[in-house]
Order: sequence, then C-alpha cells, then structure tokens
Amino acid sequence: MKTIRPSVEPTASQEDYLEVILQLVDQTGSARVRDIAQQMNVAKPSVTVALRGLAKAGLAEYEPYQLVRLTPKGQALAERISARHKAFSEFFTNVLDVDEQVADETACCIEHAVGDGVMRRLNCFVEFMSGSKVPAQKLPQAFREYCGQHQQNAECAGCQIARKRP
Repeated sequence: MKTIRPSVEPTASQEDYLEVILQLVDQTGSARVRDIAQQMNVAKPSVTVALRGLAKAGLAEYEPYQLVRLTPKGQALAERISARHKAFSEFFTNVLDVDEQVADETACCIEHAVGDGVMRRLNCFVEFMSGSKVPAQKLPQAFREYCGQHQQNAECAGCQIARKRP
C-alpha cells in the first residue's frame, strides 16, 4: 500500500479512529472495519472513509477486507492520544472525583485540544500527587469532603458530575 506523508495535523475524528484501532489491536490482536464500527458506534462505510483518510495521511495501512494496521507514525500518535486520554480521565476521577463515565467522555473531548506543554504539566502534577509524601497527597480526599459538605446545592454543575458514593 502506498502511503503519503501528512501535510496537516490529523483531525480529532482521525485521532479517535487511531485510538480505537490501537485499543482493538491491544485487546484482540487485530482491528477490522466491523469491530471499529461497533466500538465507535458508526456505520461500516463511515469507517471505510475514515480509514482511507488515515491511509492517505500515512497513519494506517488499509485495504478492503483486510486487517487494519497502524504505521509506525500512526502507532506513535495513537499511543500519545491514548496516554492523554488516560491522564485526563484519571485526573478527573482521582483528583476531581468526577464520575468515571463522565470523566471518560470529557477526556475524549479534551485530549485533542490540549498542547504538549500543558499535558506535560498535568502529567507532572498527577505524578506528584500520586507519589508525594507531603500533605498535598491528602488534597483529593479533603476535596471530596469539602464537596460532600456542599453537595446539597443541586445547582452546582461540579457536584452534578461527581462520582456517587455508596
């Protein structure tokens, strides 16, 4: 398959496809059009159009009725996007105490828009929070308690997306 070097940055939609392909390959060893369509809740023809665009951009290898493969460049980009998604999702759930589904959906939206510098700073903060032996380590629990005392305000949009505690 002939690949062409991308001249522009991939779109958020293309990045979503790369992330799903990476997940499928990691989970099952392969990525097929039907599996991608099912995972993304889109029609198979939509996947085909997206895969042609990824192939044209040099991010994936796609031939009809064959397994989809990421190029080395597509693999690196998919891993970067997946790491961003995980970092945001964990930050939202573990630090801000946001419901996991809401955190995952929000992470999916944000992962495409945040620059590398902000991402590195967030990763640094999360690493600091998880490994710190200073009182900062108690901030997430203190924040949960603070929110718990103020959750009676049904108008607080922040409280509405917080994880429900048993």
